[in-house]
Amino acid sequence: MAMLKTAAFAVLAWSLCAGALAQQQALPAAWSLRLPQQQAVAFRGLANFDKAGKGASGTTYMMPGIAGFAAALAAHALVINSGLEQQRSEIELAADKVLLPYLPVLDAMRQDTLMAQALARVAPGSTPRLIAFLDHDESGWIVESTPLFAMTQDQSALVLDNAIAVHAPGATKQAVYRNTVRVVSRASMHADLEAYWNTQQGRQLLDQSAALLALSFEIALQQAYSGGDAPADLGAFRTVRYHEGRKEAVERAQVLSERCGRALISNLRGWLMSVPLPQRGADPACATAP
Repeated sequence: MAMLKTAAFAVLAWSLCAGALAQQQALPAAWSLRLPQQQAVAFRGLANFDKAGKGASGTTYMMPGIAGFAAALAAHALVINSGLEQQRSEIELAADKVLLPYLPVLDAMRQDTLMAQALARVAPGSTPRLIAFLDHDESGWIVESTPLFAMTQDQSALVLDNAIAVHAPGATKQAVYRNTVRVVSRASMHADLEAYWNTQQGRQLLDQSAALLALSFEIALQQAYSGGDAPADLGAFRTVRYHEGRKEAVERAQVLSERCGRALISNLRGWLMSVPLPQRGADPACATAP
């Protein structure tokens, strides 16, 4: 695909007929997934800000370091003490060193290729069908995606924060749905992780990134069509323990569902998170789960 500043993949064959989006107007015949303007795929080292006054939670959060990304992730609503700016920057720079062995692969990654692979991986029937199709017409419904990837410090897993917004047709392009979806991959148990990620020109890195991106689309679009609300009977927020790389992390959240050894949760910030639980499901259908 050609490199484009503004490109879109058509999102066709929507079969659901309810939810917040459907209430806005008649269901669209085609939706477009807009590519980020920057073709380079954003990758960071996963940083832990607990020692910089980020609280006691075991979860680590990525702080975007590329121009324009902070605005796209406004939904994260992170409150930053100005006195921690320099310390946070130092932590980020140190965290990014984990990517040094993979820079040739990461520099070659492009948004159009990654998005096309992600759409091809969306599970059939999990959401309205997604078909990769370049379309310059932005007069209809638009799904906007701004992904930021990270690698855990033990190099065993990838984490995606995808800021997703759905814009209705019209001059104002009002966002009728907006949220951030975090997807944490399972930890690789390979002894030589540098060889694992770099083999075949980084095929594992690209495949895993596409798998996380596909799952983030499934999660966001399902919630968007359900009206953006979690079921009323989920109960109180509780501590959810999961794997972030080869270590344990915790999050205060409501559990929306559990399947294939993964939990879909909604945390205190309202983010949707798909995280790997300690035990993997035995269902054969789970073989390709991230």
